[in-house]
Amino acid sequence: MKASKWLARAYRKVSGRPPRRPAPPSTEEAAKAAAEAGDTARDRQDWQVAAENYGLSLVLAPANLPIRIQLGHVLKEAGRWSEAAATYRLACAADPANAELRLHLGHVLKMQEHREEAIEVYLEALDIDPGLKLARGELIAMGARDFLPKGQYGRPAMSASLARISGLLDQNLEAIREWLTVSTYPVEAYHNFRSTFPVSPPPAAHGSSLVVVIDAIDVNPDLLRLSLASLIDQRDCNWTAVVRVSASQHDHPVASYACQDDRIVFVSSGSEAPAAALNSDLVLLTEAGCRLDHEAVGWLRYAAERTTTDVIYADHDHHTHDWRRGAAYSRPALHSMPDAHDQANTPDPPLCLLVRPGARSLMAAAFGETSGSERRRAILVNALKSGQPVAHLPRILSSKRISDTGSMIAESSPHKAVRRHGNDQRILVIIPTRDQADILRTCLDSLKSTLSNPRSVDVLVLDNRSSEVDALDLLSERVRNGDIEVMQLDEPFNWGRFNNLAATGRGHDILVFANNDLEFLTPGWDNIVRESLSDEAAGITGARLLYPDLTVQHAGIAMGVNQGRPGHEGLGADTGAGGPMNRWRRSRQASAVTGALMAVKRQAFEAVGGFDERLAVAYNDVDLCLSVREAGFSVLYEPELEAIHHESRTRGRHVDDARIAWDDGELTDMYEKWGEAMLQEPGKNPHWVSADTRTHDGYRDLSLSEVLSHLDRSAVINPWAAIRRHRG
Repeated sequence: MKASKWLARAYRKVSGRPPRRPAPPSTEEAAKAAAEAGDTARDRQDWQVAAENYGLSLVLAPANLPIRIQLGHVLKEAGRWSEAAATYRLACAADPANAELRLHLGHVLKMQEHREEAIEVYLEALDIDPGLKLARGELIAMGARDFLPKGQYGRPAMSASLARISGLLDQNLEAIREWLTVSTYPVEAYHNFRSTFPVSPPPAAHGSSLVVVIDAIDVNPDLLRLSLASLIDQRDCNWTAVVRVSASQHDHPVASYACQDDRIVFVSSGSEAPAAALNSDLVLLTEAGCRLDHEAVGWLRYAAERTTTDVIYADHDHHTHDWRRGAAYSRPALHSMPDAHDQANTPDPPLCLLVRPGARSLMAAAFGETSGSERRRAILVNALKSGQPVAHLPRILSSKRISDTGSMIAESSPHKAVRRHGNDQRILVIIPTRDQADILRTCLDSLKSTLSNPRSVDVLVLDNRSSEVDALDLLSERVRNGDIEVMQLDEPFNWGRFNNLAATGRGHDILVFANNDLEFLTPGWDNIVRESLSDEAAGITGARLLYPDLTVQHAGIAMGVNQGRPGHEGLGADTGAGGPMNRWRRSRQASAVTGALMAVKRQAFEAVGGFDERLAVAYNDVDLCLSVREAGFSVLYEPELEAIHHESRTRGRHVDDARIAWDDGELTDMYEKWGEAMLQEPGKNPHWVSADTRTHDGYRDLSLSEVLSHLDRSAVINPWAAIRRHRG
């Protein structure tokens, strides 16, 4: 076909009219007509037609870069991501200095789950335009903040950002928002954070007498030297020290510290507590190898006078040391609000513990058979279990020396709670369902096959208007076999109401609320539930849930972390990931746990009146947890209770506008009911920064008011039950 006839047909196709005779349309005219037709289709969001017309225009005018960019946009909207990526790459090649084009290409690669390529393209965009915040934000959201140049976070970024604050109010507000982003330090930059923000001096404290007890039995003398030197260098010099050593250490040169400074006394192992310690106002327990910050004694003395609590613990980290370069900091131990469950099994108990010797039982434990970290752990846990007031001071006041190879010196082995045999408490498992026979069958089969005591576990399936033959046959078969009981619920879906109806009038000791898309993994899970709830104070226990690819879906719920919303801890982490201080792999108290698999003691359930039925779909599990905590019960996360949660195969994710609006409405109801409790997370140290769904994304320094606010809130008998409902 001649070119003139081909152009005439192309022109007719896009313009809707025959060309004027006798001259055929020019290539330029046909390309323009195709582009205009593409614009029209784009404006009515007919992406496929728009793509066809833009493509035709490019055939006629391949050098038209704006049309190529428009083609990439409509291909992306049409879901033709591979073609969109190829189109954007050609556009980038044609305009190598255009950072925005690389931003579009990065978005498409991310949609295709080509993470490494997307990161590379976003970094190229930042190389072209270092101020392109959208590219930096995408890297942070993808967990790739460590790829950013150092100038994009920390003090250099803070200085650069603050220098830009000038001019109109809108410009100032934008700069402040940027400063909040770049002033945080990613997890990989802990040493930079620690070096940039030294511990500030505490408010003035009075002259309470303080004795420092250093456990140095059978340790290398250089570790004791480190601790004594840091004690001598304290800005608050009003202290005395009792150093517990073995007999051979009395003759070592390190013992000469007692000759140089009459505040230091060496005593042999097995000795009773010196009278100076028993008669002192305060006793600080630590160990050789601990380097105290210059402000440590002053801060602990001030905290004791401010709170009048029996026990105070602070945060610490670890370090290696080079005589020329100094300390290199790592592995921060940033503790939560006082929690006996957490402290009983943390792999890194507080390095410094301040106690009042008036509590004779605590002082007796200090000089008992245990030593080092296990002595401090025992004192802290016993105080919490006995209801004595304990306070947490969120300041990094000490650092523990580790060897050059990175292994811990005198490190305590990870502590694990002792498991008891299961009791005979009866359990009722409640499973709402509608149709979906395959996933319900998997749930029921895995539930039954992993039980330790099937005779003590009953299963109640709540059938909400199932109509599929396979589902109805499955329910009938399992009822005939005696595996389950079925309750028919012929009314609109309401998760809270359904579970309340199922729990009413039954005598089971424990209620297990479970989704129908679970696959139980833990053999003997029923005994784990019984053991976890055997503590008189325990009210709820939740599970560690995994996605089908075995990445983490739930390791407890933290409040106020995802733009103020509750968020799942550990979301998307590898199955072996433990998180900070191994928190996703050990039992601890949590603000809330997901109702996808939640075991509730009947006593606690009835004490709070069950689920709030106004919350039909979302947040009813979080609401129950807040109510149970307010009633004085604890909510526990139990990682040994494990299941696969096929979350997206049932109700799905909140992706469309209607579901987002519903979710926001129930979240509004929650905030009206609970106020500030929706934003307060007692399980997360305030040094930690959250970003999107990542609950532990980096570090930030604390203001004096933030330190004191946390200290005061921690000093009540049970800070986890101290729910603040008022807003503002």
